[in-house]
Amino acid sequence: MARKSASAPPQEPTAPLPAELLTAPGEFAARLAPTEPVGWRYLGVVALSGVLSGVSYALLVRPAANLAAEAARTAPPGVLTHVTNVVGGMFLTALTFALMWALGRLGGGRESRSGEVYGASFAVFVPLYLLVIVWTLLTPGVAFEPAALPAGGNGTSVENAALRAAARTPAALALLTVTVVGLAVQFVLVYQALRVLTGSFPRALAGTLLPVLPALAVQLIAIAPLLSRRWS
Repeated sequence: MARKSASAPPQEPTAPLPAELLTAPGEFAARLAPTEPVGWRYLGVVALSGVLSGVSYALLVRPAANLAAEAARTAPPGVLTHVTNVVGGMFLTALTFALMWALGRLGGGRESRSGEVYGASFAVFVPLYLLVIVWTLLTPGVAFEPAALPAGGNGTSVENAALRAAARTPAALALLTVTVVGLAVQFVLVYQALRVLTGSFPRALAGTLLPVLPALAVQLIAIAPLLSRRWS
């Protein structure tokens, strides 16, 4: 009697790549739905976005810190100062993600998979922050110098003047634009994915809208030193 061949175990469905959310949010959600829920699945994308956010900001404010040190006749800021700016960007990005995850889950329910959907949505910022970094590096150093330094100014007043100059550069405008427009695109993509996952218009809308204002507030805090000085 012939032996029956053992049936092959069913394969686990593969989670979609975060970049798929950018091109086809509905298909991304459909492929995510049968996978095992893992809230931190796309945490690497969030971390990368946070690092690039911090680097973008650190590069923009670096000339101001150098001018302030020169005016105060102290040593130029060390690596630790710039690392602190990068870490600050990472922390605020992580806080934004945490708010999106929690409030998205509150509005969209468990089926929304808010941690995964919002985590993948940070892929929006990766190419945008890279563009800001390249733009900043290509900006001539003279663009970051204030038109006139305060007479007899100390390090703080010189730094403020230099920050105003930096805030008015095209690179700083690019960072401000990326922060606001990128966030809007992020929520549009998230809504489309939540609509498929929840199967409910009200829940998808609630899971998208509840985090909007808190996330926007945190992101504006991240660029507040430049934002406040651009129109001062």
